Amino acid sequence: MSLKVSEIVSFIAISLLIGALASCGNSKPERVPEGYHINFSETSPNPKEHKRVLVISGSPRKGGNTDLLCDAFARGAKEAGGYVEKVFLADYNIGYFSEEDVQRVGKRANEAGDDVPMLVDKLVNADVIVLASPVYYMNITGQLKTFIDRTYGRYREMKDKEFFYLTACADAEESTADWAINGFRGFVMCLPNPTERGMVKATGMGRKGAVKGSQYETEAYNLGKNI
Repeated sequence: MSLKVSEIVSFIAISLLIGALASCGNSKPERVPEGYHINFSETSPNPKEHKRVLVISGSPRKGGNTDLLCDAFARGAKEAGGYVEKVFLADYNIGYFSEEDVQRVGKRANEAGDDVPMLVDKLVNADVIVLASPVYYMNITGQLKTFIDRTYGRYREMKDKEFFYLTACADAEESTADWAINGFRGFVMCLPNPTERGMVKATGMGRKGAVKGSQYETEAYNLGKNI
């Protein structure tokens, strides 16, 4: 039996729609692959006082828009009673992931000769982790991605953490900022029992310092107060 072209087109369209619905489900974000999981909550699943908050700035420039968002979040978190530390990754010696790092698991991860073991200790000990990066070529910066890769030896120790995301981009389209968000989630979804708490997507922020006094700076500050 032969099918008309219109019938074939309709069949393909319906198949694609069913596939899209099956892959999305009711959870967010829709791009989390099957077998991975991120919890989502605007309120803290661990409402203890004086949380240890680690802000990881993957910005290549101090005082840049993403870095200013980090500072605003830190101010809010301190006012909320958190013990806050900001790490500007460009200040540290962080080598690329290598074959040797595959063997450095658990305590052996501390054998690396650069600043990564010390920084990973901070991740393991934190209650709240803020991942921050501008959008570079539709992704997070190399500084942050290189550091994420190097957490391999101890990533299973980063369990039950709460995560916030901060990003800024020159493009006014919110969908552009989503590329960085997906970069953060690619790391977070691999950790044991993570909870995503909130994010700031500062769009249209091409000029250095443009985020100063903007709604996005306020949003980052308010997120910090909500740790």
